[in-house]
Amino acid sequence: MLFFQNLERRAECELIKYKGIFRRKISLAEGVALLISGTVGAGVLGIPYAVAKVGVVYGLIYVVVLGLLMAGLHLLLAEVAASSCDNLQMVGLARTHLGKAGGLIMAVLSYVTIPAAMVVYIIGGGESLAALLGGSSFVWSIIFWAVGTFLVVIGLRMIKVVDVVLSIGLLSVISIVSLMVAPHIRIEHMMYNDFAQLLFPYGVILFAFSGAAAIPETHALLKGDRVTFKKAIIISSVLMIVLYAVFAFAVVGVTGRNTTEIATIGLGNALGDGILLLGNIFAILAMGSGFLMGGVSVKDSLKWDYKFPPRFAGPVVCTVPLVIFLLGLRSFIGILDIVGGVLVSIELLLVTLIYWRARSKGLLLKRHYLHHALLLASVLLIAFTVGAVYSVAKLF
Repeated sequence: MLFFQNLERRAECELIKYKGIFRRKISLAEGVALLISGTVGAGVLGIPYAVAKVGVVYGLIYVVVLGLLMAGLHLLLAEVAASSCDNLQMVGLARTHLGKAGGLIMAVLSYVTIPAAMVVYIIGGGESLAALLGGSSFVWSIIFWAVGTFLVVIGLRMIKVVDVVLSIGLLSVISIVSLMVAPHIRIEHMMYNDFAQLLFPYGVILFAFSGAAAIPETHALLKGDRVTFKKAIIISSVLMIVLYAVFAFAVVGVTGRNTTEIATIGLGNALGDGILLLGNIFAILAMGSGFLMGGVSVKDSLKWDYKFPPRFAGPVVCTVPLVIFLLGLRSFIGILDIVGGVLVSIELLLVTLIYWRARSKGLLLKRHYLHHALLLASVLLIAFTVGAVYSVAKLF
């Protein structure tokens, strides 16, 4: 009976059309670009600082382990998205599988976490532009916000093109920067460890890998192509693990314990104008990419999950982080740590429960993206619960 139910759900899903502006099926490369741009943001610039706190070896272990856990989580979420006949964002998926209470909790988390992350992008974008071009970081933050808001309001047709450019730029610049700084890496910067800071990197690195909201977006634009969808998740996950590990190794290898909160600023100060230019271009691309995808995901959640008028969704989403920024909340690493360690951990726990509930109710399609999915879900529940408890305890 379950087999025929799955066939029926698959047939129904083939008739669903994407509700947004952009309707043509995107390619594998565009799907990878969309996932990368929806994940890579301000967090990558904080990773070297977090790694420098604990030491290179343990810091890189953090990057690899959390990166693999997040890849597994995204594959679980992909199964849920692929099994749904409606285009739902995170809030809608939670409400569907966890009931009204689950939907409300996810709504609160989503509508707090993403705008808070967008505040980080505004802060980091302004500081990077000021380091690159001079002038007031506050003024540049406002300019950064204005350009990002314009693109979010336009919608996915423009952002799809921008995402591809940003993703290619990110991968290219990080490769060039890593090659340029390689001769300046000092072995003594790789040898120290600080066990007192062993848990410090958790929140910052988890934030850097948090891109669950991009999964439903990508599935909608791939029009149910399960094979391409799975490939896009795996390829983007591997690329991001490598990107983060190489970047952290290169930066900490040069600046050591003097690594700055926004890594490219300290790297540029240490190695001169060429690295300052490339490093801050990388920072601006990363901030811009994260701001765009975060804004679009909340905008679509308002439209899809709550039937919010499309003309108002974009401006509302982008105004909230600006107001928070203007009220004076401007600590880069502080916000990364709290958002990643507390809010993202709880959000990811809910995502794991969404999968668990959908599977237990027989709502997933027959073919799975991942073997031993229940074992992985159990590991994710334990890891994110421990991380959330630690991060909350650290606040006090």
